[in-house]
Amino acid sequence: PVLSRGVHTDKTVYTPESLPLDTGRQRLVVLGTGWAAARLLRDIDPRLYDITVVSPRNHMVFTPLLASTTVGTLEARSVALHITTIQKALQQPQNQYVQAEATAVFPDRQLIEACSVDGLRFYINYDKLAICTGSQGSTFGIPGVEQHAHFLRDVRHAEAIRGKLIENIARAGVPGRPVDDYNRLLHVVIVGGGPTGVEVAGELSNLVNRDLRHIYPDRAKAMRVTVVEAKELLGTFDGSLREYAARKLVAQGVKLRKGVVKHVEEGCLTLTDDTVIPFGLCIWSTGVGPTPFTLSLPFAKTKVGRIAVDGYMRVLAPPLQEEGQAGHVRAEGDAVGVKGQAAAAAKQNPSSRSTTTTIANLHPVPHIYALGDCCANTDSPLPSLAQVAEQQGKYLASVLNAEARNLNPTLGEGGGAQGAGSAGELQPFKYRHLGSMATVGGTSAILQLGGPDSFKIGTRRGVSIAGFLSWVAWRSAYLTRLGTFRARIQVAFDWTITLLFGRDLSRW
Repeated sequence: PVLSRGVHTDKTVYTPESLPLDTGRQRLVVLGTGWAAARLLRDIDPRLYDITVVSPRNHMVFTPLLASTTVGTLEARSVALHITTIQKALQQPQNQYVQAEATAVFPDRQLIEACSVDGLRFYINYDKLAICTGSQGSTFGIPGVEQHAHFLRDVRHAEAIRGKLIENIARAGVPGRPVDDYNRLLHVVIVGGGPTGVEVAGELSNLVNRDLRHIYPDRAKAMRVTVVEAKELLGTFDGSLREYAARKLVAQGVKLRKGVVKHVEEGCLTLTDDTVIPFGLCIWSTGVGPTPFTLSLPFAKTKVGRIAVDGYMRVLAPPLQEEGQAGHVRAEGDAVGVKGQAAAAAKQNPSSRSTTTTIANLHPVPHIYALGDCCANTDSPLPSLAQVAEQQGKYLASVLNAEARNLNPTLGEGGGAQGAGSAGELQPFKYRHLGSMATVGGTSAILQLGGPDSFKIGTRRGVSIAGFLSWVAWRSAYLTRLGTFRARIQVAFDWTITLLFGRDLSRW
């Protein structure tokens, strides 16, 4: 049976938890629990919507502190915020969290398909749908990356890196170990010199210099950390900050190497100049790309496979005129880009060939929005940053709240607002860049403040600060931004324990 609201499967008997209470309000379905979804859930008014959250994980990861969990500076539980602490209304019977992964969206039926972790497929109806499924680590098609390198996108990744690191340190101490294998086990290679890669390198060097040298002094002397970057280290920061970060890392024993990885094998990687670098642990941090779910959705995509949205975060698709009804082109397999999909629409509808070749001719899909790394507005592309996703979540919550309160917001058809200056008009989303920060090991960090467009290449950066004060600002900023008081206490406690007693190198 197909239910008009809630969850339905191909079974005829349901557990009570599978069907949320129907209050008659519109149901907002949120896919994902990342930065965008968390801020949307936090700011949405639960008196206006019934809420369903679909995600494989029941928590939001505070990613700016994720690097600290790879070496035990912080415990994993301290950076994972359960969604019911973000939006307490999810504990009410009309709202629900479903541990599953969305697999398809059917806009014509206002329906999503999802699959649970144990393989049960089911469907959920929506009145409003927010796609916040994020991205995945990009391998750029380099062979062996997925099999032999570790990504750092989630708590599970951080725990896997920490476990592998501790295991390698222990294995290196086995009597009779050949020297080459000993050196390989104690070599950590980080591919990617962005903020994440630099922060992991800084944490690792601090672990070696502060903790490991007391526990295993010989292994600490042999421990090496190498950062491989194809272009510039911390390329989005000012030159003075990049130089400072490089000096600090080198002073702490980190080796910086410029190069492009050709392929990765078990225990070693090869650069394009045929240099072979052995490793015991390889951490891959070279950027992000779209997930298979994003690529499979029936919407227009950008050239890099992200969902095309307008200024109001509405999902876009090229129209198809079939018997007087508008439809949408489904993107199968790899994304073909906005222009390519518009061309596909024009091929099926020859009369529209002259008007469907640009993003301006794409149309919003009713009731569907996309936020965060999974989407992009090609008129004003934004970086894949947590603060971008968070601001988009805050914006969409205000839009949906206003709509449900019958304020009649006026939205433009292709991204521009109609009736400028009229009452109830909603302005399109505008990103405000708050600055960039990164730690570089020990009590040193870099901080870059600037105007709303300072993240763009070639734009004046504004104020640049490096050193201890930046490190204090880094810790203070992220401590206050943690979503709950409990999380702030946990993080502060972990920092204090690490300061007083060092990091725990136990493995379980």
